[in-house]
Amino acid sequence: MTSPLRRRSLLKFAGAGALATVLTGCGSGSNGGVGNAGTNVVPWPTYVPFAGPKPDAPGDESGVQPLYLDYPRNLVRSVPEAPGDGSDVTAMVITYGAPPKALEGNRFWQAVNKALNVNLKVVVVPDAEYGQKMTTLMASGDDLPDIIMFSNLQLPRSHEFIQSRCADLSDFVGGDAVKDYPGLANIPQYAWQGMGRIGGRIYGVPLERPKPGNSLYVNRTVLQQAGVPEEWGTEDFVGALTRLSGDRRWGIGGSKSVFGSFGSIAYHAGSLGAPNAWELRDGQFNTTLATPQFEEALGVMRRLAEKGAYHPDSLTLSATDVKTFYYNASVLSLTDGFGAVAEALSGINRRFELDLARPYGPNATPWQSAGIFGYVTFKKASADRIKLLLRVSNYLSAPFGTSEYELVNYGVEGAHFTKDSGGIKTTDLFKVENNVNLPIKYLGAAPAVLHLPGFPEAAKAVHEWEKAVLPRSIPDPEAGLRSATRTSKGAELTRTVGDAIGAIVFGRKPVSAWKDAVAQWRQAGGDKVAEELAKEHAAAK
Repeated sequence: MTSPLRRRSLLKFAGAGALATVLTGCGSGSNGGVGNAGTNVVPWPTYVPFAGPKPDAPGDESGVQPLYLDYPRNLVRSVPEAPGDGSDVTAMVITYGAPPKALEGNRFWQAVNKALNVNLKVVVVPDAEYGQKMTTLMASGDDLPDIIMFSNLQLPRSHEFIQSRCADLSDFVGGDAVKDYPGLANIPQYAWQGMGRIGGRIYGVPLERPKPGNSLYVNRTVLQQAGVPEEWGTEDFVGALTRLSGDRRWGIGGSKSVFGSFGSIAYHAGSLGAPNAWELRDGQFNTTLATPQFEEALGVMRRLAEKGAYHPDSLTLSATDVKTFYYNASVLSLTDGFGAVAEALSGINRRFELDLARPYGPNATPWQSAGIFGYVTFKKASADRIKLLLRVSNYLSAPFGTSEYELVNYGVEGAHFTKDSGGIKTTDLFKVENNVNLPIKYLGAAPAVLHLPGFPEAAKAVHEWEKAVLPRSIPDPEAGLRSATRTSKGAELTRTVGDAIGAIVFGRKPVSAWKDAVAQWRQAGGDKVAEELAKEHAAAK
């Protein structure tokens, strides 16, 4: 699992100041910065969709995913030759699971290495440590791993680092060039746009995610037993989660990470019609924080807390803790990314029926995701080496319905899974050898389809939810745009918002204090971000 990379690159935390020193004098793009305004932007990769198996129900342009109730019987091979040359490929990646078993005893890892024809050496960093480790790596002068995964964390000067020390992929994937890598060409354009360009150039490969954003997961069994309908208004929502709280059970569970960001309020703000982060009007960016809908959403959360619907430790619980409480029905709802549906079904283990809450407002504008979880970059190298790394990412991004997808997502048949008339059945070995513990799914990812092995009814319910919610959902107009102020002050701005939300919801400050928090956010750089985004939007078409 470990390699010399950990000792050489993950040094004592050096901070953003050291990073600035490292980047001084480095190349900074044709416009002297990471922005796209004033540059000749590279065209987005041409989208060439994979003609895969016919779904049970189709997707659509609003973001509804194609539904597959059964696993495809006849897989195709999408990568005719192993992409590698037998060399070592080092990677640094985030993990939300346990550390992987060592390569010597890990059949999954061995099978992936064989299929790729590389010796994949992965440094996995727990999510709670990833921001610090990434800042350390960026600030060091050491050799970089071949592949570096950037999550959606706001890391100071990350774009400057990428521009100065990572490979420019524009000539390899821009426009029709991407057709040399069919798995990458199959990534929808919204994911590339969500990643964005740097200085008009393409520096990464996006890890696509569906369009639904942070969602409210609910315990449908308890809600149904209490007569709570799927469609509800604001008072229905507040009344139901309040009425069902008590006797060491709470209507809503929160976590430190969710309350430290927009995550805690996204469902509520979208339910009440607030713009998704920004409202883009006449070329100008206006913050959602200053809208009456956003403040109303904050008031709804405050009412829920006052009525005892929130778990009392919501500001300090870890995401893992609150998920455990949801799985054992101690809390009846929690906010999580849409991509966690399969994980939640496994954690619930059929103790109750999982559902996603419909928005509760009459003029709802559910918030879409950025279309990506993050992206991968490659260290600067020869053209041949970059092509090899792109072929590796292409293999790991192979679409649903291919033998490559099956290996990357389920492992080796007979060892990690079996097949019967019901489709894929994972084994006990899969619980410890998988692409969560060995997080290769963060080095390349297939565009997601809606297929939940063993849970066809849940898959149909989620598809119905998508059809009901996504047509009225809205994107964040900032997605993929560059702002120097966001890069340098994004963490501070997010913390200002998150701290204020937590203080107001749990009664340490009145709702009226929100206007002061917005003013502080504006002064700290929020208004400057809006100005920079307006310029970027005009350039990044």
